[in-house]
Amino acid sequence: MEGLYVYIWPVVIGAAYFAIVTLLKKYTRFTYKLGLILPVGLVLFFLVMLLFVAPQDTTGWAALGYVIMVVMTSVILVTYLLGWLIVSLVNKNKRI
Repeated sequence: MEGLYVYIWPVVIGAAYFAIVTLLKKYTRFTYKLGLILPVGLVLFFLVMLLFVAPQDTTGWAALGYVIMVVMTSVILVTYLLGWLIVSLVNKNKRI
């Protein structure tokens, strides 16, 4: 159970980001699809950094940092997608 504490902050960040996107959707023409751009972009950015920049570091610390950032941004992305799924399922059940 102690190993899961590391995922608390990325889940909180993902939930907060989803709440911000939900508020933007409520008051502007912002959509959940547009909100998906930032987390996917972050995951892709750190993945590219891991694949192309980290091999140039001889100590390996940069690669470790990029792996950690890829995992954290992936957890944020999954949290955002789960929030979107839950909201869409709740809204679908309200329409019926």
